[in-house]
Amino acid sequence: MAEKTTVAFRIDESVKEEWENAAEGPEYDSLSHLIRLSVQREITDTETAPRTAQADTGTAENSEMLQSLNRLEKVTGEIQEEVEAFSREQESEEMYNLRQVLLEVLPTAPGTYVPDAKEPNVETVGQKPREVAGRIGADTSDVSDTLEDMATGLGMVRSSNGYYWKAEE
Repeated sequence: MAEKTTVAFRIDESVKEEWENAAEGPEYDSLSHLIRLSVQREITDTETAPRTAQADTGTAENSEMLQSLNRLEKVTGEIQEEVEAFSREQESEEMYNLRQVLLEVLPTAPGTYVPDAKEPNVETVGQKPREVAGRIGADTSDVSDTLEDMATGLGMVRSSNGYYWKAEE
């Protein structure tokens, strides 16, 4: 194992505080770790992209550009969140409208109706999702999913063997 040595240098107290604050981030183990990584990064950057006088003078411009890009990224993220929220709201509204339509077009049976051995033909009372979808011009899978949700969540819609109907109380 290589022998370790100590390197000491003097800096202003304000600079030390700034470095210590930066070293508190989760990516650094300590102030020494931050300094070692920074020096190594500087060496690597210098080897891969030699500095020129022009590159040195562009530092302020690069900083401004980075700040602009960060602001742009933040605004883009906010816009994306708004679009996603709008999309969820739109989808929720469409599902609500589909539920309303389904409640209007589903066949109706007395609330006491329960398919049993005396009347096994539930198709005389209910309809399959594809039949309902065809009647209202909707996507069969949307109708099927919505009917299933309504049958498990609302007491008004009942199902048996893939047939659905509205229970009249």
